[in-house]
Amino acid sequence: MWQNWSLRTRINVLLALVLTLGLAINIGRLVLEAAPRVLAEDQSVIRLTRAFVETIMDEVNEAPDPGARLDRIVGDLGQLRHVSVRRQAMAGQSPPPGEPARAAPSWFIALVHPDKTSVSMPVLVAGRAETLVITSHPDDEIAEIWDGITTQLIVGSAIAVAIFGITMLVVGRALAPLADLSEAMSRIEAGAYDARVQPGGAPELAALCAKLNHLAGALGEAVEEKRRLAERTVSLQDLERKEIARELHDEFGPHLFALRAHASALMRLPESGTLDVAAMRRHGQAILDQVNAVQQFNRRILERLRPVGLAELGLREALGALVRL
Repeated sequence: MWQNWSLRTRINVLLALVLTLGLAINIGRLVLEAAPRVLAEDQSVIRLTRAFVETIMDEVNEAPDPGARLDRIVGDLGQLRHVSVRRQAMAGQSPPPGEPARAAPSWFIALVHPDKTSVSMPVLVAGRAETLVITSHPDDEIAEIWDGITTQLIVGSAIAVAIFGITMLVVGRALAPLADLSEAMSRIEAGAYDARVQPGGAPELAALCAKLNHLAGALGEAVEEKRRLAERTVSLQDLERKEIARELHDEFGPHLFALRAHASALMRLPESGTLDVAAMRRHGQAILDQVNAVQQFNRRILERLRPVGLAELGLREALGALVRL
């Protein structure tokens, strides 16, 4: 099937495949980098939250009501998008609702980060040991990554379509002379040697158009020269025939008449009743002279009709040249 496609179609299909492959590789790279990115974000958020809690615990214990102060701080931390903190003693209490996370497809969430990460952190509140549970919420980060992938897909597709359209336009204009070249070649094949192509497109195609125009002109001149040579050859053959006919009439005819006359005279000699040897010899000699004249005339005519290249090239080369023609 590939062999039946035009050059323009092949270039367009190849470009579409390259653009699609490039977009797919970029999207695949974003998907592969999503899981390490979410994991790194989880670890970073949990580490920063632990450090923050360790920093404020001295302030909590110095407060008049350390438990209430800790509950207020835990409530404030619950407003964060990527992490929540709660006291293990209040495990049944749900964390304060934050801003609803943007939804990503379930298959993408399962691929990137299927489970939430929870870390228990022991603390001392007014001399009493408690445990804070720090839980990461990667939904927002996953949603951001998914939005980035979606945006990349939309923008990349739009850019690929724009590049494809521009390339199709440029390639179409660059290869436009090919159709004109094909049409001109068909016309030249049919004998229209005045066919010309307007040079255009790529420099190589413009040069090809110029060469085809020159070739068509040269073929037209060659055909016209051949026609003139054929006309001249026919004219020369007619002149040669007229010349040979004139010589045959002017020279060969009198010799035949003389031969006929002397032969008739020889046939009448026996009717005289006497044998005239001298007359017989005279008529015989006359016949021999006329035969010699006819032979000389025949050689002269044959020399004129002999091929021109036979003497210069030889018989073998002359026959070879005739066969090649």
